[in-house]
Amino acid sequence: MTTLQFTLQPALTHKKRLEEICQMELAEIEVTYEQERRVLDLLAQTERLGYQELQTQQEPGELDIGLINIYMYDLQTLQRRIEEQLALLEIIAENSRLKREELIEVSKDKKALEKLKEKHLKDIAQTMTRAENKVMEDIATSQFHRRKVGQALI
Repeated sequence: MTTLQFTLQPALTHKKRLEEICQMELAEIEVTYEQERRVLDLLAQTERLGYQELQTQQEPGELDIGLINIYMYDLQTLQRRIEEQLALLEIIAENSRLKREELIEVSKDKKALEKLKEKHLKDIAQTMTRAENKVMEDIATSQFHRRKVGQALI
């Protein structure tokens, strides 16, 4: 006879919790990615403005070599910072990809357990239906025998 309790319920509950945790972690990673992308956008905008200002300083007229050197140094520093930010975004994107893969695996496991639970519930329903049918059959047989015995006595 099939047991009424789904024996893998603790595993299913655990997979549901893992799925929720993975979803929250993935959301956090995506928020972090967007924040860091905005930082990159600001750095790129600052770099464009810096180059525009450098061009303004290099226009015909009096050249201030010291100021131009400061701009060049600042722009080189800014370029290194942009490269670092791009590397950081690649790392975050990779973390997002890995977390998404983990979430997919956990979700597949959870769905497999849910299907097993559904099958278990169907088996229980079928077992109960068979038991009810047997009881009804026994009642009908008992009533038939009582009538038969009652008619034989008459």
